[in-house]
Amino acid sequence: MRLHVTYRLWITAAILMGAAVCLSPSLVLADWSYEYQDDFSDSKAEEDGYLHSIFWPQGAFPPPEPYLYYMDTLTSGQRELGFGDYHGQPARLAYCFPLSPAQPSMAVNGYLQVDVRYTYGAELFPSLSGYLRYSLSGDGITWSAPRELGQGSYNIPLESVRGTCYVIFYGTEVLIDNLNVRLYSSSATIRVPSGFSTIQGAINSASNGDIIEVAPGTYRGAGNRDIDFQGKAVTVRSSVGPEQTIIDCEGEGHRGFYFHRAEGPSSVLRGFTITNAHVTGSEVGGGIYCESSSPTIVGCVIKQCTAALGGGIGSAGGEPTILDCTIEDCYADSTRVRAESGNGAGIGLIGGSDATIIGCTIQNNVGLGHGAGVYCWQSKAQLSNCDISYNRPVAETANFRGGGIFCGGSSSQLTLDGCIISNNTADTGSGLFIGPLANAQQDSTMEYVRITNCTVADNRLSGASVGGIYAVNSDIVISNSIVWYNDGTDILLDNPASSNPILYSNTEQYYPGPGNISSPPLFASAGTDYHLQSIIGRFEPLYGEWVMDSSHSPCIDAGDPQDSVGAEPYPNGRRINMGAFGGTREASQSIGPLMFHVDCTGGSDGNSGTSRSDAFATIQRAVDEAIEGDTIVVWPGLYQEEVTFNRKAVTLQSADDAAVVTAPNGYAFSFYGAESSKSVLRNFVITGCSEGGIFCSGASPNLTNLTITDNQSGIVAYDGADPAITNCILWNNSNGDLFQCRARYSCISQASAIGRDTGNINTDPLFADPSNPTQADYHLKSRYGRFTPGDNAWVTDSVTSPCIDAGDPSVYPGRERMPHGGIVNIGAYGGTPFASMSGGWSLWEGSR
Repeated sequence: MRLHVTYRLWITAAILMGAAVCLSPSLVLADWSYEYQDDFSDSKAEEDGYLHSIFWPQGAFPPPEPYLYYMDTLTSGQRELGFGDYHGQPARLAYCFPLSPAQPSMAVNGYLQVDVRYTYGAELFPSLSGYLRYSLSGDGITWSAPRELGQGSYNIPLESVRGTCYVIFYGTEVLIDNLNVRLYSSSATIRVPSGFSTIQGAINSASNGDIIEVAPGTYRGAGNRDIDFQGKAVTVRSSVGPEQTIIDCEGEGHRGFYFHRAEGPSSVLRGFTITNAHVTGSEVGGGIYCESSSPTIVGCVIKQCTAALGGGIGSAGGEPTILDCTIEDCYADSTRVRAESGNGAGIGLIGGSDATIIGCTIQNNVGLGHGAGVYCWQSKAQLSNCDISYNRPVAETANFRGGGIFCGGSSSQLTLDGCIISNNTADTGSGLFIGPLANAQQDSTMEYVRITNCTVADNRLSGASVGGIYAVNSDIVISNSIVWYNDGTDILLDNPASSNPILYSNTEQYYPGPGNISSPPLFASAGTDYHLQSIIGRFEPLYGEWVMDSSHSPCIDAGDPQDSVGAEPYPNGRRINMGAFGGTREASQSIGPLMFHVDCTGGSDGNSGTSRSDAFATIQRAVDEAIEGDTIVVWPGLYQEEVTFNRKAVTLQSADDAAVVTAPNGYAFSFYGAESSKSVLRNFVITGCSEGGIFCSGASPNLTNLTITDNQSGIVAYDGADPAITNCILWNNSNGDLFQCRARYSCISQASAIGRDTGNINTDPLFADPSNPTQADYHLKSRYGRFTPGDNAWVTDSVTSPCIDAGDPSVYPGRERMPHGGIVNIGAYGGTPFASMSGGWSLWEGSR
């Protein structure tokens, strides 16, 4: 069932006031509601999940990373979503509700329902370490502590003042099903002007929990400026947004809103334009002043406001949360006597403030002191996904520092993540200045500064010093960032605390450090659009679509390899990009790796090969299309081919129950020259080849979990070839199983080829039905359970193959069905859900 969004006006006497506890949908009264459902019967989770591990075929040998897979239930025909780990690292799946573009401009509440079930093995063997955990976020930045979900059905409360609810699941050996989400916005309890003529009048009569909704219009005069929340936990919101709901403060002596009575995060201001504020009686906060208070300010436009400090928003000892706001054309006046005068034209923070600023645009603000965009003195500021641009001093100002951001003073902390700082102007530190005020003695406590995935570009100097980032005596670390096209010196770090303060970043003047480069970043449009050019795909914000470029930025896949790629779209190279869009849904796409599908029963070599429904028909077509690092998965069927790897370091494996490859006139697979262990061939049955199963000339591919039987030869090697052969069955090949090569942990009929190599055996593998004239069956016989592809069922035999639990003990048995002995099976089905079962679980469990 697809996405369903409804807008409703409920006419009733009962009113729900923003409760976090979920109620029955029939009792929820709201202006807006949203529903989402997924029973995982199709593949929409891959598109709707904004962040997720790789999706992998259910029946394939697992990848070398955490993965998600769709589990088809044989008995009911239903499908669930499974989480598979890699060496203990859990798989992840994250959503942001509502899905774009259906985001409301108001706070939302609701619930998420999900069914949780352990996998087959975890149900039978509870000592397995399977689990599912989740975390929630109302802004995508700050997350709740993880909570674990056992087997059962759950109803999880959701809420967000920002209007978006984020949830991330992560786990292993667990399945989820029937994901349902319901969100709604609470109705207003007090209205302006229909209920009260002024906003202040409405607040005066309100109680904690009330929602005051203001109709479109321009509000002036007493009661509609210098508005005081009076310490109340109420929401004051516009009904249609800031474009049509304007607070005109009418100039001299007035501001927009004043928070000074210990208001907390539940005091919410949303969706207004605040303009023409100019305070005189106080020196802080023109549009909004937060004094020892912690309100939440969402979706507001604050422009053409003036104060001595914080022309747009000022805070003294406050902890405001500022979300999705625009602060522009504001002014910091220096006519006051305080040292902070003229600072922070956009936002000014002093006196131990601690501000969280997310998704804001801070632009075209003008100061007479320092920090035209943001000023942070003896305070803390966390800025995420913000655009701080075109902020500047007035023309006559000398020694102006920090056109974009100024941070200084004891115990100051500045954290920037995913921000663009561009086209700002100052005498020095035009992008960012970290250090003391002019002519002030440096405090002994270093400022703490972390700059991650930011773009600092095109900042201009009014003097002749540092146009990008200037920091003196600070604990500063810059990572995954781009600093280019700034006037003067790009970066000057004077006496930094770290020996490697810059890492995995692209700076115009090369700075030594791990992963640093100095190459033109290839922005989409210098000075205006800082997305990275990509030959695979770049997001074009003007049209909201993806385009391809003729050039490819060196900053793609160049960030810290230890950092998560986050929400970067596929293909993402499994490494985060540098710059402000790295780790986001707008990150430019990389060349690979990709997964190609081959299906001889329904594919076509004219398809793209990127999904089973659009699969290639032949293996060779996929190999020709692939590049280094790609994976090719082959769906069940009989493939009559002579496949050449073409010196490509790719992985080629079956996608489900092992595919069968035959070559009546030659070799099924041939490797020449430069192939190494990065060329992987896995989980195939190779039979009926007139010359042999595999030919290697000067190549050393990784050949694992193959069943090579009834061919002229098994594997032959020439010209110094040294293939790594493990976990294979080579049986009944008439001219020999191995020629000039060796195998380990394999079952080999040619006794002379076993040698002294580790783990080899020379015993009948006990194939299920190798001589069947219509469809030979090379699954291994087992008293504990063997899969029969013709019946799609599991049966038992009177004997058990010696190849079960006989593979390389260093190889984890992957997705082999329990019970197994903790060691991968030999042959084409080893490591997959179609591997025959053993009774060795108790021995393995006892050794753990």
